[in-house]
This record gives sequence, structure tokens and C-alpha cells, in this order.
Amino acid sequence: MPANTARNNDVLLSLHGEIASLQERITLLEAEETLWKNLGQSCDFPPESNTPLPEEIHFKFENIFDLTAIQKIQDSFAEATNVASIITDPEGRPITKPSGFCSLCNDVIRKTKLGLKNCMRSDAAFGTLNPLEPIMRPCLSSGLLDGGTSIYVGKRHIANWIIGQRRTSSEPDQKIIAYAKAIGADEEAYRTAYDNVPIMPKEQFYKVCNALCLIANQLSTLAQQNYRQAQAIARRQQAEHALRESEERFRQLSDSTFEAIFIHHKGKILEANKAAITLFGFTREELIGRTINSLAAPEFREAIREYSEQGGNLWFQGEFQCKNTLSIICEVQERNITFQGRNVRVCAVRDITQRIQSEQEAKEKEQQLIQADKMVSLGVLVSGVAHEINNPNSFMTMNLPLINDVWQSITPILDDYYKENGDFLAGGLEYSSLREELPNLVSRMQDGASRIKGIVNNLKDYSRVEPSQLMWDVDINDMIRSSLPLLEKLISMHTNSFTTNLATNLPPVQGNRQRLSQVFINLLVNACEALIDKDDNVTVTSQYLEDLRTVEIVVVDTGSGIPEHLLSKITDPFFTTKRDSGGTGLGLSVSSAIVQEHSGTLQFMPHPDGGTIAQLHLPIADHGEKDVR
Repeated sequence: MPANTARNNDVLLSLHGEIASLQERITLLEAEETLWKNLGQSCDFPPESNTPLPEEIHFKFENIFDLTAIQKIQDSFAEATNVASIITDPEGRPITKPSGFCSLCNDVIRKTKLGLKNCMRSDAAFGTLNPLEPIMRPCLSSGLLDGGTSIYVGKRHIANWIIGQRRTSSEPDQKIIAYAKAIGADEEAYRTAYDNVPIMPKEQFYKVCNALCLIANQLSTLAQQNYRQAQAIARRQQAEHALRESEERFRQLSDSTFEAIFIHHKGKILEANKAAITLFGFTREELIGRTINSLAAPEFREAIREYSEQGGNLWFQGEFQCKNTLSIICEVQERNITFQGRNVRVCAVRDITQRIQSEQEAKEKEQQLIQADKMVSLGVLVSGVAHEINNPNSFMTMNLPLINDVWQSITPILDDYYKENGDFLAGGLEYSSLREELPNLVSRMQDGASRIKGIVNNLKDYSRVEPSQLMWDVDINDMIRSSLPLLEKLISMHTNSFTTNLATNLPPVQGNRQRLSQVFINLLVNACEALIDKDDNVTVTSQYLEDLRTVEIVVVDTGSGIPEHLLSKITDPFFTTKRDSGGTGLGLSVSSAIVQEHSGTLQFMPHPDGGTIAQLHLPIADHGEKDVR
């Protein structure tokens, strides 16, 4: 096989390889285009959209193709077909480097100013509306045989591919040789270069032109696909950029609010703002992927799961738990949005715990004012009732001694009558029995009236408001003993086991006897009301704590007791566990205030066997003595 033939075959194989590579790329781009069309992306040619493409495209050949690859194809084509080849823009300006140019065109004609201008004008004239129909004609500059076709992107003419620079016969063309003088070229050099121009029959050159059209058509298809790809990428980039800007604006807005914001899909958290991280105490990584209802308190999780899976605008309240197990009451609002191309829901969570607590405290304060007004009215009522009871009772206390004196005076007369006439009836009773019983009846009536008077006086003292600065030496044991008669009925109703253990020779305390009695009565009433049955017991003790120089009063009951978490609240104003049974929540609060006025302490603690221990400590009266025993 001749060397030239082998070389030509190698060149053709290289050309075929480049074309095959080009075809594979076209196929790949077509597949991508199909994918984009399936995704709803349209690529119209020429584009009908007003959306601008990136500035670097401009429909220029060099911005659409890989010029290195194109140069290889052009060089291979020129070598395989033995023709000169170049690709220019529509105005004739070269885009690629010349391939196989003859010395006449490259070294002589194009070296002159006029010759170069004519060459570019000739190259620009190869534009055609049908890339599959080649143009074949003499060069407008050198007169050599040229051919060419156009490369399009859709309907946009972006380049010309020109081949040629071949003679069709061995006879010299005098017109062509005369052209040397016209353009100012060296005539001898011109003639020598012309003689070296290869000769190619028109029929063979036409076949080369047809091959060129097929390749150029593939380039046009590739250019169109490249353009479509660029347009699709540009639109996708614009959409992604707009989406990023939208999401960034959303993040900036959500991070600037004090409400916790979650974006979720069917309850699964996709995004959380800074306020959500701060409110619940979890990191962003810990929140992403977990469900919203997992943040709720156990009793609210099912309800919040159902809410989070619903659509439309929602508003609800629920209890949530933070990472540190702190429970908070939240107001939740939800609505549908589009985020990262998905239909999701945005959930705004606002902590309203403080507001709810404030509302509850306001209601409690209102009840406290009502109860305080009732207590004022009750104090007035007790004082009035005590006064009204004291008036009729005074008739008994004043007249019963007179009745007793009358009985003592008429008894001798009735005894004489009894001796002379025997027994007789008086008020339906035999005189012999009445003579023994009537003095006892009158005596008990006098005792009862005295007790009524004592109870009434105690009630009046209890309800009387005395200035707290009025302090005297108070015998604690005597105060306890004088207070117990007021509670005899209450004690007998609640227990069969009531005991006192009062120490002897207690030093006095300085205080207001009536107010200290109020504290003791309140402690004893609470102890009795805490008993579950009458077998439970109540014990009252007193003793002197020499080391502390205080008198201690202890009231112990074995009743229901006070829950430990409520021990710190029982002296709060209007706090009560007996509101349903009429409790006002003022007793222990007032008692605590009175004890503080007396510089004492009042403590409550659970009894080991059930029930409550109330300890009252009062400092002893200090009159300057160094020691009191």
C-alpha cells in the first residue's frame, strides 16, 4: 500500500473518530434535552422567552463549541480531503486557525492589505440558508475554486466553514495572475506560488463539499443542542438563584422573629430557626429529622400529630417539653407553603406560659379579693352575733341566782307540807324527787350560761382587731387552755384521741395574746380537719428550748398529711387545698404574718407515720435577765 494512501486512511480514521465523538455528544445532549422537556422546561428556537441568557453566550461560535475539538476536526478534514479549510464568523473573520492553506493564499495574497480584505469578503459571502446545499464558486480574491456552507443555531447564523484553494486545470489563468498586480503583490512570487497550488477536478471537489455539508450540519445540530443546554442551565440557575434568594429571605425573616419556626412535611421537621433552637434547647442537627409531636408533652402528642398532618390554616394550644424537661404552654399556628420545591407546612410556635400564668394569677387575685371581702364581712358578723347572743344570755346569768334564792326560801314551807300531807306533784314531778334535782338543774343552768358567756367573750376577742404593737407577757400554756373550749365541739367531732402535754414553768413570751390564740386555733383546726377517721389522733405539746431561748408549740396529727411539693406554698395568701369545702386559704397566711410580727417561726413537715407536724417557735420575753429557767 502506498505511503500516501496509508496516511490518508489514518487521517480518515481520525476524522471518523472525531465525528463519532461529536455524534456521541449530540446524543447525550439530546437525552438531556428530553429530560428537561419531561421536567416541563421548554427550549424554543429562536427563544420566545424574555428571560435573558448569560452574557457570555451571545450566540457566538467560540462560546458554544470547544474550539480545541473543532480545530482537530477541521485539521483532520483538511488533511483527509487535501483541501484548505477554515471556519469564520458571518463577517469573514477567522475563528479557527487555517488548515492546509496553500502558499499563494497564506503567504502572498493575505500578506497584502487589499488581498486580506478581499479574502474576508469572499469568506463572508458563503452564508447560505440551507447548510445541506454547499456553495461552490471561485474565490473572490484569488480566483481559486472554493466551497463552503453555514453553521446555524436554530435560525441564527453563527459561522461559515470554507474549504478550497484548488485549481481545476494545469493551464495558467491569466486573470488570476494579473490579480497580483492589482493587490500589490510580488508578481514572481505570486506566479511561483500559483504554480504550486494543487489541482482537483470539480467532480471530486463537489464530493468534498457534500461531506463538508454533512459535518457542518452535525455541528449545527450540536450548536443547537448546546444552546438548548445553555438555555436550560441558565433557566435552572435563575430558578435556583431565585429559590436561594427566597429561602435566604425566609431564613432572615424567621431568624429575626421571637417565635419558634419549623418547616415540616407531615410532621417531620425539615428546617428550624434560631428561636426554635433557643426555646426548646436542642441543636439544629437534633431538631432536623424528628417529628414535631415528639416535642409535645405525652398527653398532647397524639393531638399534635393529627394537627401536623392536616392541611390548611390551623390554630391550637398545647403543652410542650424542652430538652431540660421544662414544660411550656404554646400557641401554634400552621399553614401551607412551598419550600425547596416541595409542598410543606410552616409551623409558628409561641411560648404563652407566662401569659397563661398571669391570667391564672389575675383570676386568683380576683378570688382573693372576694374572699378577703367575705372575711371582713364574717368578722363583722361574728362580732354582731356574739353581741346578740350575749344579751339574752345575760337574762339567764342574772335571774338564775334569784331563782336559786327563791327555791332556798320556799323549801322549808314545802317540806312542812310534805310532812303533813305526803308526796305531791309539782310540774308533773314528785316533790320528793324534785327537792333533790332542782338545785342541780339550776346549778347546771348557771354553769351553761357562764360557758355561753365565756365562748361569746372569746369570739369577740378573736374577731377584735388589735394593734400589733400592743404586746404583753403571755403565758403560752394559759393561752392554749383558754383557746381549747372554743374547739371542744370540733375536736369531739373529728377524733376520739386528743391529748395535750404542756410543760410546766414555761417562761412568758412577749406578744399579743389574742393574735397568738388566733394562730394556735388555726393550727388546731387544720389538724382536726386533716383527720381521716376518729381513730386518728391530735397532740399538742409545749416546751422551753433553752439553747434557742424560745418556747415551742407543736401540733401533731396523724391525718392525710400535706404533699411535699405543696409544703412551700401552704402559707401563700389564698392558697388552699380545701376550696371545695369552703377553705379560703387565708388562715395559714395570716398566721404566718402574725408569727413574723412576733419574731418567731412557723414550720410544717411530714410526720414519719403519716400526717403533719406544725412547729411554732416564739422568743421568750427579754426584760434584761441574763437567763430564764
